[in-house]
Amino acid sequence: MRPAPEVHDALACLLTYPGEGGGSERYAAAADVVSRSLPDCAEELRAFLAGIGELGDGELEELYTHTFDNVADRSLEVGWQLFGENYARGVLMVRLRGLMREHGITEHTELPDHLTHVLALLGHLPEDLAGALARNQVHQAAEKIHENLRAITSPWAGVLAVTLRVLESHSSPTCAEQEATR
Repeated sequence: MRPAPEVHDALACLLTYPGEGGGSERYAAAADVVSRSLPDCAEELRAFLAGIGELGDGELEELYTHTFDNVADRSLEVGWQLFGENYARGVLMVRLRGLMREHGITEHTELPDHLTHVLALLGHLPEDLAGALARNQVHQAAEKIHENLRAITSPWAGVLAVTLRVLESHSSPTCAEQEATR
C-alpha cells in the first residue's frame, strides 16, 4: 500500500531547491513527516540531515545546484532521464501537466517532469494510475538518478533511496491486475 499524499509531498520537498533561507529547517520538517510514516526509512533521512547540517544557506544552495542542476546524469527530470531531449519527453510533459491540473498539483518553476512534481502527483492520483506511472517510468528514472548520486557520495542519495522505496510501494499489482492474471 502506498504512503499518504503528505509523504509524497514531503519527499518532493526534500528534492526541492533550498531557496531563500530556511532550506535546512524545511528539509528537517519534511524528513520528520516521512520518518513518522515510514520509520524504516528514518536512518537514510537522518544521514541526509547530518550531511547538510553544517552548511549555511548559500552552501546548501550551491551543493544542490552542483548535485542536480549542473550534471545531466543527475537531473531530477524524469522525462530527460528516460528519453533525453526527445519528442517522447515532450509527450510525457504534456501528459503530466494535464494530470497535475486535473488533480490540483501546482506547477512551480520546474518543468512538469521534474521529480518534485511527479512525486506530488503520484500521491494524489488514483492508485491504479499512480502504480502504472511509478512502475513504467518514474522508478526507472529515479534508479538512474540514485545510482549517479551514490557515485559522488551525495547526501541526497539517501533521499533517493527512500523515494525508490515509496515508488516500489506503488509497484505491487492492483487487485484488478491480480484478477486478470488468474
